[in-house]
Amino acid sequence: MRLRRITREALQAGAITPELEKARGEGIPTFTHFLDLPILFLIVALGAIRPMSWTLFIVGTVVAVVIATALTLYIPKLYPWGEAKRES
Repeated sequence: MRLRRITREALQAGAITPELEKARGEGIPTFTHFLDLPILFLIVALGAIRPMSWTLFIVGTVVAVVIATALTLYIPKLYPWGEAKRES
């Protein structure tokens, strides 16, 4: 919700604000954002498969965290305006 508000303010200003750049640079909110879909997939898969042991849950959780970590590290590279500021 906070990111949505900051983004709307930046759109009204017509430029990327320093507050928006700072919010986009935070790792935990980005990580949890990318963790949503893998965890949802895990929940649906566990509900459909109905495993008899905890192994599938543990493996699925580890895979979801790895996917979210990879996306958190890769996706910011797609936004060149954040990279230019980091280099200077």
